Amino acid sequence: MTALPLLKSGILGFGFIGKTHAQAANSIPFCLLKPMLTVQTKALLRTHSEGDEDLIRALGSPIVFTDLIEFLAADLDYVDICSPNDAHLPQALAAARAGKAVYCEKPLGMNLAEVQQMVQATTEAGVKTHSAFILRYLPGVVQARAMLQSGMIGKPLHYRAVMYHSSYLNTNRPTSWRLQKGRSGGGAWMDLGSHMVNLMQYLIGEPETVSAWQNTFIKQRPTTAGAIEQIGVDVDDWCLAVLRHLEGVTGTVEVTRVAAGTGEDTYFEIYCSGGALRFSASKAENLQWFDTKTNAWSLSAPKLDAKVNGHPIAELWANPKYSQGMMINAHLASIYDFALCLQEGKESELNFATALATQRILEAANLSSEQNGREVRMAEL
Repeated sequence: MTALPLLKSGILGFGFIGKTHAQAANSIPFCLLKPMLTVQTKALLRTHSEGDEDLIRALGSPIVFTDLIEFLAADLDYVDICSPNDAHLPQALAAARAGKAVYCEKPLGMNLAEVQQMVQATTEAGVKTHSAFILRYLPGVVQARAMLQSGMIGKPLHYRAVMYHSSYLNTNRPTSWRLQKGRSGGGAWMDLGSHMVNLMQYLIGEPETVSAWQNTFIKQRPTTAGAIEQIGVDVDDWCLAVLRHLEGVTGTVEVTRVAAGTGEDTYFEIYCSGGALRFSASKAENLQWFDTKTNAWSLSAPKLDAKVNGHPIAELWANPKYSQGMMINAHLASIYDFALCLQEGKESELNFATALATQRILEAANLSSEQNGREVRMAEL
């Protein structure tokens, strides 16, 4: 039996999301029925070399580096940036100089200027790129896009998209880099809003104007767990944005990290001239749709030609018998898709240029909120 092609990855940052990426990549041969390649984590870049020894052995004992230059000199097909947001720019620039393809978590950078630098550097270096907007790989989302593009339920009129988390509602939760603008670039809007904005770009298209309102409800947090000393929070807990598109399509995107009782709720509703779509990430493989011709809701969509990067979603998404849950399945699909793009020598639809367009919308919303919800035209940025 001929061995499958192996792509070697190196992960920068081995916190929660780095571990998630490692698990997803190494699960490809276990979760896909007919994989065309495999991905294995061969190197890790960490701020310290100790810890997680059992996990690292389970990953096949990748080499652990603490020096970026030494890490980038390793034999790797691509690097996977899972570090805090303030490290994305210098690490991506170094990877481009080293000629490494780059997969990077969202948001791509701290602000628009950083992402522009990342796009320019990777383009000039001629390296392939991919940004981890994993919601595009949920089967229900891919089916929604296929339905919208087919025109079978008419033209979009308006929509609502939300991502509600409750993870920061506890006022005793200590501060972290995510709550410091100097390291994160922003709060719920950057963290969660980036996902939802990119999703609406995928489904509806680019907006012409953005209006937004943000608020920080918990303005002080303990410096460490159980500490009495408090430190100020300078990022948003909540954001509501109104996006206006061509032909009068208008939608709202609302994100929060302080929504009591929600856990993690991610869903959208799109209302069209001939029907409607409803989707919840809690049932990632399902899509509800309403057809005005039959005046009825259906729990499943017709099987259209649903693809990402030209790859059928059925070939990217974990087989139900081997599913590891929505989070791992979505990261696996995204990583595997980028690996296929590298193998085929083509650009990913989720390259850094796509992430730049998302960052521009994030920045427009920040500007609007700073100016009390002024409608900001995208042409201003």
